[in-house]
Amino acid sequence: MNWVAVLSSIFALVGGAMLVAAGRQFTRRRAFVGHSAIASGTIVALTENRERDEVSYFPKVKFQTASRHEVTFQSEMGSSSDAGQIGDTVAVRYRTDQPHVAEIDSFMALWGLTLLFGVLGVVFMFVGLGIVVGLLPV
Repeated sequence: MNWVAVLSSIFALVGGAMLVAAGRQFTRRRAFVGHSAIASGTIVALTENRERDEVSYFPKVKFQTASRHEVTFQSEMGSSSDAGQIGDTVAVRYRTDQPHVAEIDSFMALWGLTLLFGVLGVVFMFVGLGIVVGLLPV
């Protein structure tokens, strides 16, 4: 087996794994959205995360459930800019049985990871299989 076949097989396997991850993430998020309630929340803090030369800000949001229980959570989706300002009002989705399981109700916060895994999975799969079947030159 030559190095091209090995490399293309690795690309195809990584792409397949990413597509499986995207499918699992999609299923989990769809279930979350289907069984969640919506509330209005307020950004109470921005947690700074520094990696190398980049800075990301993750909003910490406080909201009140339908049963008047106050919950604070940190969004899983950060941004290098325009993460919102302290005091901004945002829509929040939360599980009614576990209100601490919550996320900002925006496309990227809910579906960004699924989209990332899906796009990367398709690209890796295309490159791997494209080399194997001869569609892409080596």
